[in-house]
Amino acid sequence: MTRFESTVDCLVLRGARAGVGLGYTLEAAAVRLADDIAELRVDGGLPAHMCTVITVLPQQRVLEIRVEGLSVEADPDRTTIREVTHALFELASYHNIVALDATTPPFFTQRILFVDREGRPFSAMIGSGIGDVESLTSPPKNQPGRVAPA
Repeated sequence: MTRFESTVDCLVLRGARAGVGLGYTLEAAAVRLADDIAELRVDGGLPAHMCTVITVLPQQRVLEIRVEGLSVEADPDRTTIREVTHALFELASYHNIVALDATTPPFFTQRILFVDREGRPFSAMIGSGIGDVESLTSPPKNQPGRVAPA
């Protein structure tokens, strides 16, 4: 009998804040992400002068985070831009679900766009990821023969 002890054995990685069930939609993930971004800004983890706009494209399974208020002119070495990019990517990944097979798409792909005053992108990060994986205590119902650790 095969035992599993991590989400990797289940062939799915679930972000620590990813929900399940009928009420967990891409739109619900976007609302939770907006709350996370606001909390991080209050804690000083994001520049106060930047603004984020989250757009959900459900047909494409895309969650777009548009960042305004930063620029290459104000941040020539792009340190702040990189830090904000990584922070937003990590926050969004907490809400994602990614299968480890080659055919199942992730719950969503995140597209983070930094735009200038005219709305033109000058930096971006596109992809999917998982942050702080939620551990499972029982096997998924659709995988017979898998037993949770005793």
